[in-house]
Amino acid sequence: MARANKQEELMNTTYVVVAENGIDTFSMKTVTSRLGVSEGLIYKYFDTREGLLLKSFVAFENQIAEYLNESLANNPEGETREARRERIWKDYYNFFLNSNYKSLFYFEYRWSYRYTEYKKLLEESGRPYEDGMQQFATAVLGHPALTSADREMVSWIVESTGMYVRKALLGEIEKDEVTLHKIYRIIFYGVGALA
Repeated sequence: MARANKQEELMNTTYVVVAENGIDTFSMKTVTSRLGVSEGLIYKYFDTREGLLLKSFVAFENQIAEYLNESLANNPEGETREARRERIWKDYYNFFLNSNYKSLFYFEYRWSYRYTEYKKLLEESGRPYEDGMQQFATAVLGHPALTSADREMVSWIVESTGMYVRKALLGEIEKDEVTLHKIYRIIFYGVGALA
């Protein structure tokens, strides 16, 4: 139990450090200094800097998947497909807002070269990355992401959502319901939908 707690503490500090300083300047020494522990301790749990970043990314991605599964399992009676898509996307957006520094870390990682390498590793292991997003794709597209165009659309939705989440977390846009609805309309219907 102590090992799991220590790993979680190291990863939580990693989220904060990357959220504050960016991913390119990240060092394991910064994490250990912030926690007041020896550098040797971090190597007991993580072999390399990249290993720590990857495990932190995957851990948060698993939390996202769990949250999405809960949101998708909620099936209010009489909910239309459009209402379901909007509800699930808003749940997704709000999950990121509530996760604050983890979300900033998550998108820093996604927007770095590391993410492409991670997807390649998964594909080499026989598990395409997109499999993890099929339920989300079904919710937002109305069907599984079967084609490359579908996968591109889901990727665009995720990346656009990340851009707005980042702006909200950094105080550049409001976090209110009116702004949330506008962002939803822009992502799914384009800027013309606001007219």
